[in-house]
Amino acid sequence: MDKILKLAILCLSLFAITCFADTLALSARLKIEHPAPNLSIHTRSGLIVKYTDEKLFMHVIVEPKNVYPKIDLTGKAELYIRSIFDEEKRGKLSKELADLSKEQADQFGVTPNNVYRSKVGNSDAIAVYNSSDKKGQIFVFEEFTIHQIYTHGSKEDHDQFLHSIKER
Repeated sequence: MDKILKLAILCLSLFAITCFADTLALSARLKIEHPAPNLSIHTRSGLIVKYTDEKLFMHVIVEPKNVYPKIDLTGKAELYIRSIFDEEKRGKLSKELADLSKEQADQFGVTPNNVYRSKVGNSDAIAVYNSSDKKGQIFVFEEFTIHQIYTHGSKEDHDQFLHSIKER
């Protein structure tokens, strides 16, 4: 009887691992539903969720004082990050920040045709995928918080991460 119970628990455990997604609560209002990873690592500044060497995502909260050394983006972080994806918004920044925004857009591989915008409840999401580097960036703007999700993998992996962001 004891062996049957252990076997049943083992089978259910294996079934649960392969069939159910993990849920990462980003905030009181947002979550990411993703497949169970091979490894999750909490670093000093964020969370890395690794599936393979070629597929992972990393989540961090954007801290306005830490985006760039010696530049405090407090009160300007949202406009600055949005300007990376929107040249019109870039014009509302100081020359120094506009130049940084353009440089960051170039590093992310932003073009007029590869920026994706969506709503997740009351939050805005802006994403870009650079196919030559197999890297993507997703920014989610909540009322008081900006989430940055870095993706590494295929375009399909990036899109899967993007569409796994949902309301709680």
